Amino acid sequence: MSDLKTIAQPYAKAAFDFALANKSLDQWAYMLMTTAEVASQPVILQEIKEIDFKGAKNAEAFTQMFLDICEGLLDEHCQNFVRVMAENGRLIVLPDVLNLFMEMKADFERTIEATVLSVEPLTEEQKVNLVKALEKRLSRTVELDCQIDESLVGGMLIKAGELVIDGTLKSSINRLASSLQA
Repeated sequence: MSDLKTIAQPYAKAAFDFALANKSLDQWAYMLMTTAEVASQPVILQEIKEIDFKGAKNAEAFTQMFLDICEGLLDEHCQNFVRVMAENGRLIVLPDVLNLFMEMKADFERTIEATVLSVEPLTEEQKVNLVKALEKRLSRTVELDCQIDESLVGGMLIKAGELVIDGTLKSSINRLASSLQA
């Protein structure tokens, strides 16, 4: 886990626990997406990096400006969350907080996104069969993200969390070539 992720972990956990207790996971996901997007803007990111939030006179003004940018999109609890992060000089980890929060949310909801790369678009029947097979294997609700990658030659590559299933023709050819050279 990177240093920023380590720093973000307790904030993400606190946000997740609060959202779960208040039955507002989707709302918090949206609010954290908003804050992460604002924090990722180059001008804002540069300011975040330059301001020493501990004792800096303009830290409070910057935090208020940050919240003003998000006006109407954050409830009072999320605004307080941002203030606490700012007071601790942690706004830079907002994107990591979002990512960790979304992982916790997906784990809680037992969902996972599976990216499927193929040379040609999958038919609806193929998608349905693939979702059923992955849901059985992963014991989760699977959401497919189908993408076209003509460099695969044929077959498909499936990535779902830690699981990678490489059923591409390109991979098969490479394995065959390796076995012939051995």
